[in-house]
Amino acid sequence: MAPSASDGNRIERLKRSGESVRREVGSFTSEVEGALGDLDRLVRGQLQQRPYATLAAATGFGYVLGGGMPVALTRLLLGMGGRVAFVMMAQQLRESVLASTDTAKE
Repeated sequence: MAPSASDGNRIERLKRSGESVRREVGSFTSEVEGALGDLDRLVRGQLQQRPYATLAAATGFGYVLGGGMPVALTRLLLGMGGRVAFVMMAQQLRESVLASTDTAKE
């Protein structure tokens, strides 16, 4: 069976698509490498400024990412964090409303 013209068009489209994907992957790879370089510089700077805090944070993240924290404890901590964030946001809102009413009275 001889290849038809439509087969040639398909092959050319596949080649163009493959080249496009290769360029995009190369661009993505360079962006990821840049981000990793930035992260590396940040971590090294923090490690020099605050070595014990940085090591403690890295240990904690590794433990959590490694699955060392029970699901119930994760839910509890996230729930508490959400409540604390809500209270802080409500306090800031109250302070901004009070500040705006004080300036309106003047």
